[in-house]
Amino acid sequence: MKERAFSFEIKDLMTQFVAAFDDVIIRRFNSERQAQEDVQVRYLFSPKQRVLYDIANQSQNLTLPVVAISITSISRDNERVFNKIAGFYTSKKIEENQSSPNSSYLRSPVPVNIGVNMSIITKFQSDMDQILSNFVPYNDPYIVISWKVPDAAKLSIPQEIRSEVLWSGDINLQYPTDITNNDKYRVIGDTSFTIKGWLFKDLTNSEVKNIFEINNNFNLTNNINSLQSFIDSISSFAAE
Repeated sequence: MKERAFSFEIKDLMTQFVAAFDDVIIRRFNSERQAQEDVQVRYLFSPKQRVLYDIANQSQNLTLPVVAISITSISRDNERVFNKIAGFYTSKKIEENQSSPNSSYLRSPVPVNIGVNMSIITKFQSDMDQILSNFVPYNDPYIVISWKVPDAAKLSIPQEIRSEVLWSGDINLQYPTDITNNDKYRVIGDTSFTIKGWLFKDLTNSEVKNIFEINNNFNLTNNINSLQSFIDSISSFAAE
């Protein structure tokens, strides 16, 4: 428990997750369905309640459409825990003034499922439809995000990790029913994802020395006669 195992894994996974979605540009159309304006959709790492508060607070200058992303849960994925795998060895980056290269021993990381909530907040139904059309067709059945083994391992060649992002497959839409003259009309769509990531054990003491010489003794013996006797016994047994 005294080992410092923090290597920014969750932050890296969430950064890649947001990057996979954070390029949505929607269009505003006139009555003839002709494009009049392009609008960049803003993505925020924040709970939905906080974003709604900032929208109501005019001093925050937060305009719609907005997509709020937050972590809801982190749990160990028992389906990816097959047995107590010892880990693996890989070459380590050669440091300055190092006479010979060493290797790194990485203990098997812990598979975790990161639950992510996504709340889409728009002013118009058309904006909501376009945002949904942007990611829903590409998440059937899942997408894959790419990251790497943490830098603390100091690998000579960065090792890529590919993590599945599973969409829940449903979107809960909420429309305002009781609003006053001062309330702004907004449409909210809530959905969720599961990121299949990894949490690494301590990587600071992963260095091991390379093996350059193996001491062993070999004794030559003449077992040709005994081998021939064994072959003859098999042949006689087969003949019977």
